[in-house]
Amino acid sequence: MLREYTLAPHSLANWGYTVEELAAAEPYMLTDRPAIGSGLQHLVGDYFLSVTDRGPSSKPADKRFFPLPNFTPTIVLLKTVRDEIIPEAYLPIVVSESGPGVTGIPNSATEDSTPYFPPSTLLPFNPNGLDIEDIHLLPQGPFLLVEEYSPSVVVVSRSGVVLKRYIPASKTLPGAAYPVSSTLPPILNQVRANRGLESIAVSQSGRTAYAVMQSPLGPTKNPAYLNSRVVRLLRLDVADPLNLQVTGQFIVLMSLPSEYPPGNTPDVLKVSSAAWVSHDKLLLLERTDEAGKGGAKLILVDLKHATDISAMSEANTLVLEDVRTDLATLGITPAVSSVVLNFNDELPEITDYKLEGLSILNANEVAISNDNDFGVTLDPEAKSRMWIIRLKERLPLCW
Repeated sequence: MLREYTLAPHSLANWGYTVEELAAAEPYMLTDRPAIGSGLQHLVGDYFLSVTDRGPSSKPADKRFFPLPNFTPTIVLLKTVRDEIIPEAYLPIVVSESGPGVTGIPNSATEDSTPYFPPSTLLPFNPNGLDIEDIHLLPQGPFLLVEEYSPSVVVVSRSGVVLKRYIPASKTLPGAAYPVSSTLPPILNQVRANRGLESIAVSQSGRTAYAVMQSPLGPTKNPAYLNSRVVRLLRLDVADPLNLQVTGQFIVLMSLPSEYPPGNTPDVLKVSSAAWVSHDKLLLLERTDEAGKGGAKLILVDLKHATDISAMSEANTLVLEDVRTDLATLGITPAVSSVVLNFNDELPEITDYKLEGLSILNANEVAISNDNDFGVTLDPEAKSRMWIIRLKERLPLCW
């Protein structure tokens, strides 16, 4: 680890939330600990682009509490100075130039648990709501983001307006105040709750992107899917972001739980971020943040000989996620994976494993950021952090 940067206590009043809103939220979250690290992109010099997720929330039983229900996912321009993260600008994501924020409230009961303001005030679902998880500023202008609810790929203008949201085929978002296109493979409708599209890796040209699911598809009540290691990657043509096309679909296998601290199971492993390495190579951030059993890895994924499953009938079913399926008999070759960095073994000084942002600085160094969940645990050490890490071996960059 070369450097560690921390965001000092920083009131959400700076983001435009009122004294009254923050006072109502204070029993349930730390209102001076914004979580800015769900996605990360290095811009130039000491400047980075980051993004929040849906905002502060917690999930007791079958409810989901939103102590700041008007919170809207926000793009942040930040600078690293000495050992601090300094936010320099905030861009809330809105439905139109003069419209309201999208908020982070689920779109419907099929997306997530029923939303409440704690402890018992029922909140209405919001078809505009987004749970943003990663971000990339395209060379041609807009931001490209992924989110978990639908799951979807979202195009946002430089002024923060949603220009288009791409959702799985056969899905609709009645009442959405921005353009919606049912373009993504329909199988993504089998997403696990809160395990949607988590990562976006974009080529240097800005013409090709890979959107990566956080976890396998399929209901976790069925052991055949609960224990799956299959994660789907979508290749996208984003040369014209408002006419996005899916050009391929691949699978990668997550690590065996035995490669993490004892007690982990396949269903708790997640792919939290991705970065473009070359035409057929990606760097993935895989993790588990289970209490007392946390861990993380950086994994180099090679798609050169991986099977594009998009034209296969099986791709439209959960047969690929079924642990009883022999992928080889179907003629499917997953991407080749190799571990670049094992945090548990090589960086034991990093003990915050809720790592969600990844950006490659050069062939030797990467930046990683965490998601501190807005201090919903009321832990005073819940801080937003970013680390600069030098890798043992050079990445095979082709930029």
